[in-house]
Amino acid sequence: MIKRLDLADYGKFRKESVHFGPFTVITGPNEAGKTTVFDALFDAVCAESRHEGRPAWKALAGRYGALRKAEIAWEEGFEPVRLGDDEFLEIFAVRAGETSVNATGGKSWESAAEARLLNSGLNPAQFAAAMTDKADSSRKGSLKSRIKEINKELKALEPELAELKAKKDAIFGGEAEVERLEVELKTRRAALDAKLVELKELRGRMEELSMSCRLAAAEAGLKALRELRETREELQKLVKFAQNETPAYKALLAEQAERDRAVAGAEAALAEKKAAADAVKAALNALVARQPVARKQRETALALAEKIKAYVSAPAKVTQYVVPPLRYGIWAAAAALAAFVAWSGHNNAAYAAAGVIVAAGVWVGVKLSIKEKLSGHTKDEDKSFLDLLDAEWTTVSGEKMLRADIETARSFFSKAAADAAALTDSIKPKSDEYAGLEGGLKAAAKTLSELKSDAAGAAARAAGWLKERGCSSEDEYQAKLAEHGRLVAHAGDIMERVRIFKDRYQCSGDDQIRDRLLMEKEALDHKGVDPSKADEPELERLKAREGAMLEEIRGLEAAASGVEAGIEKARAVAGAKLEGLPGRINAIEARMAAAREELADLDLQAQGYMLAAEVFGRLAEKSTAAFEELSKQVTFILTRALPESGASFGSFDAAEAAMKDAGGKARPVKYLSSGARDLFMLAARLMMAKKAREGAGGTLYPALIVLDDPFYTLDHGRTLAALKLLAEFQKTTGWQVIILTKDFTLADTARDAGITGITEQKLI
Repeated sequence: MIKRLDLADYGKFRKESVHFGPFTVITGPNEAGKTTVFDALFDAVCAESRHEGRPAWKALAGRYGALRKAEIAWEEGFEPVRLGDDEFLEIFAVRAGETSVNATGGKSWESAAEARLLNSGLNPAQFAAAMTDKADSSRKGSLKSRIKEINKELKALEPELAELKAKKDAIFGGEAEVERLEVELKTRRAALDAKLVELKELRGRMEELSMSCRLAAAEAGLKALRELRETREELQKLVKFAQNETPAYKALLAEQAERDRAVAGAEAALAEKKAAADAVKAALNALVARQPVARKQRETALALAEKIKAYVSAPAKVTQYVVPPLRYGIWAAAAALAAFVAWSGHNNAAYAAAGVIVAAGVWVGVKLSIKEKLSGHTKDEDKSFLDLLDAEWTTVSGEKMLRADIETARSFFSKAAADAAALTDSIKPKSDEYAGLEGGLKAAAKTLSELKSDAAGAAARAAGWLKERGCSSEDEYQAKLAEHGRLVAHAGDIMERVRIFKDRYQCSGDDQIRDRLLMEKEALDHKGVDPSKADEPELERLKAREGAMLEEIRGLEAAASGVEAGIEKARAVAGAKLEGLPGRINAIEARMAAAREELADLDLQAQGYMLAAEVFGRLAEKSTAAFEELSKQVTFILTRALPESGASFGSFDAAEAAMKDAGGKARPVKYLSSGARDLFMLAARLMMAKKAREGAGGTLYPALIVLDDPFYTLDHGRTLAALKLLAEFQKTTGWQVIILTKDFTLADTARDAGITGITEQKLI
């Protein structure tokens, strides 16, 4: 996985770095450097295939110069990913609006031809038929017709030439020529024998390879059958999870929660009632405990009140008391009058009169200021009486009485007696109140018990629901549901592989194909065949070599036959005269050489036509299965994002591929909206990328996907679908995903799609 891209000197970047995670979103407006980052990634990842003469590298040199420098720092523990330039641009880099599928996987010329046909819309079946027609047609002017004419001409010339040569050979050499021809014949036969030995060895090698391929195929078929059986056994164990019954369990949980809430409410109500009953009981107990004291206090208060009544009703007595204000007022008036008289007369008489006035005023003041009243008791008597009452009350009640005066004391004891009587009277209502609360408490306790029983029943039903399905928790149930779905998909994939073996061996049932494969394996094991030597491409190459060798052998046989015929003719005409034979022989040989040269060219054309027919025929045979597999794989990827969608490929033209639209109808991709088409082609590109990195045994080699503004034609819903598709693809492949976009909300949209751990880089 790429940890960091160091841009030492690349376009607008100088000594800058871009950091990456498993899922990276790089955002920025136009001219922010997104294309530069894309080019730098291409430059660094494809460095080993760098060739300045190729268009992609020419473009980089023209844009950034030959001294550009970008290096990748790989995450520790991850193997660096190295890709070819065409492989990167045509497979692993996805740009908006691209609708071609150029992925070849780099495995063989056949896969390359198949991919080219896919993008060119060429039909190999039509090519195979056309090539076969060119090779086999006998109509006038055809290749076969011309070969027949030449062979007829050669056949007509050969006797004449042989006759003339025989005459000439007989004339020039006789037996010597025969001996030479015999030596030549021996040489040709030796070459023929050597070629036959070589053919035998070649066929032995082909037989060994063929048996290795057959054994490898048989072992793969048996493995698929074993996996299918094991998967079906696992599905049988999870048969209870074929249907999602989570809503039923959620209903039981809701019922349990409702019961628990009712229990909690009842417990709270019971606690409140118990607290109220306890408070009333405590008050009642306090009243009952205080009743004897209150009764004694009442009796004492009534007795003391009677004493106050008797004390107050005692006979009154006369007592004198001085009114100081009156006395001092009279004295002041007399003094003032005396002073006035003395001041007015200024003589002894006046002074004497003033003295008399003062003496009279003193006497009058004393007499008039003394008053009499009837009173029962004095203050000291009242105090002594109240002290006695206080001591007696304190002895009984343990508290001081209010003793300001007799009336206050009377009111205090009246109230104390009334309070004691009220306390006694309140016991009965309080007792009745407690009895009522105790009855309500019992009813609430009964209700709580019933609610707890209902809650326990609801909990037991929820637990029983899980127990019936062999689960201890809802998470375990959901995990088993997911496992069942995964096994169903896995079983479907295996069944498709098994179907291919059934078609190959013309078997109808699993047991029949298993027996057939076991017989095949046992027979080949008995022969000591090594399946690890299986090599289908090498076997095809040897078959082609066998065909060429057979042609060589036929040529050697024909040549030997010709020498034999020459020997016979030479012997037959030995001793004849020349008479212009050399010229006639040369003319005929020239005509025959030209005819044979043309015949060789025509034979080569016929072989080319037949070879092309064979190649295109094989491609045509594979096309149906290939298109079905392609449709299934693209549909599998698409349904991760759009559950109701589906894909189909019915021809070699990628533009004629079909996808289900929103109404469920299959429509050619070229007639879909641009957003739907881009989403479809994204799924196809991802599938092709995965196929390009698959090795033997299904091994998936590491790679990365770089997307340059791929969602500009998609609305929010299809963008979410595309991101879910990418998230599922990353989860299954473990590949790093890098997105460059000018949409600053794409990272948040990716999080809405359920993608976590997003690394976000912003370019300015």
